Amino acid sequence: MLNAYIIKNGILVSIMDGSEEKADILVEDGIITKIAEHIEEPSAEMIDASGMYVSVGWLDAHCHFARIGDKVSIDVERDLLCQGITYAVDMGTLGPDDYAAYREKLLYKTNLPFKSFLYIGSRGAGGPRMDFEGPQDIVPENVKRVAGQYRNELIGLKARIDDKFCFDPNYVMNELRILGDELDMPIAVHAPRSRIGIDTLLAYLKAGDVLCHALAGNSEVMEVLNEDGSIRQSVLEARERGVILDLSHGTNAYRYETAETAWKAGFFVDTISSDLHGGNINGPVFNLGVVLTKIRGLTNKPWHWILKKAVVEPVKLLHISDKALELKEGMAADITIYKIEQGEFSYLDSKMEERTFKEKISACYTCMGAHVYLCR
Repeated sequence: MLNAYIIKNGILVSIMDGSEEKADILVEDGIITKIAEHIEEPSAEMIDASGMYVSVGWLDAHCHFARIGDKVSIDVERDLLCQGITYAVDMGTLGPDDYAAYREKLLYKTNLPFKSFLYIGSRGAGGPRMDFEGPQDIVPENVKRVAGQYRNELIGLKARIDDKFCFDPNYVMNELRILGDELDMPIAVHAPRSRIGIDTLLAYLKAGDVLCHALAGNSEVMEVLNEDGSIRQSVLEARERGVILDLSHGTNAYRYETAETAWKAGFFVDTISSDLHGGNINGPVFNLGVVLTKIRGLTNKPWHWILKKAVVEPVKLLHISDKALELKEGMAADITIYKIEQGEFSYLDSKMEERTFKEKISACYTCMGAHVYLCR
């Protein structure tokens, strides 16, 4: 914890519009007290951001960190705060049976602001058995009780309906839809390898609901593309009515070929997230910066456009009210300092296809109030 620090010599970037300016930032007692071209404050610790960019802190809208100590969950400080993330959404790790217990541990463990989706399966996602072995694994009364008790931090409901996790995808989707409607909460669904088919699945989803893993390319019946490479009508209609199509890279849920074909057809996801968890932190995901690097290589879009998909759009679409989108004097420090490197950087997709990119984005420092984290 630092009483005062100055970020000097960096390029301040607005991810809202891409504008850039040379600016120093002074933070005192966790609050940004001055932003100017040149600041001198001898008593403050200096962070030299020469050759680096400074923006509002990054957000990861789909990761798994709530079940502390479990192999599914990542470590909040090491894997998020030390990777440029200043806000995160736990996308349905915990169910009604364990949400309260793990939530208490998490609140005492981290400086990271977060929101969560509640998994409707009683035991949450993961574990030694299927999430939904039968109807008994969804207890609506318990879901409603927990969602009501923690409504200030729970922003949606979640289920996985691949055959690996689910005895009957239509049964689970129907329960998820009913609960979402009764609680007036958006729903999110993981289905990259489900037999349900994307046309049937999307019919369950309304404005504000989330289709995770939209560019997975794992199953013909779940493809966003027709055989001729055009976008499925059900996908176009879902987007028109406000369904959120999220990247959520994950271990098995982002394929270069699918993403490239969709991009050429004029389709891209609404939001970019990592789906970072204990099973993919050593590849193919690693961190949000690597995911952003892959998207830059695919689209050749400006970095601020890509960051806007990762930070601004999730805040707006998920109605997250306590995440800053611009750096201003008087606000608590919420800052990511990052660099953009030129070279050759090779990464695998979820099908083990390798591609090499000419630019890479990497977080260098994360500033949360009076806390400064050196990124690894």
